Amino acid sequence: MTRRVVNRLRALDDWFLSAEGWLDVGRVLGELDAAVAADSPGAVDEALTGLQALESAYRAQALPGTRKTLIPPDRREQRNVLVGRLTLDLDGPAQRGGTTGTTPSAD
Repeated sequence: MTRRVVNRLRALDDWFLSAEGWLDVGRVLGELDAAVAADSPGAVDEALTGLQALESAYRAQALPGTRKTLIPPDRREQRNVLVGRLTLDLDGPAQRGGTTGTTPSAD
């Protein structure tokens, strides 16, 4: 599941949204961050569903009009922090400098 979330978050680089759209994405990223922090797979899925709904809705509105931009710096930072947290989870404790089940010997 974690790789799926990371891939969806990285796909944000390809989105062109209005300022309002990026605010909506920020709200969903906040929900996703809370779900990841709570280690709640159900809440993660719900937030991903919300992100997918936003993508579908805004792609349907991809007509000329409101100025659309790539992901703004604040949303990119919010996304990158979340991707970093998820990537640490993928690496596991041994990759994060944790122990691998050994205990120090008492000399």
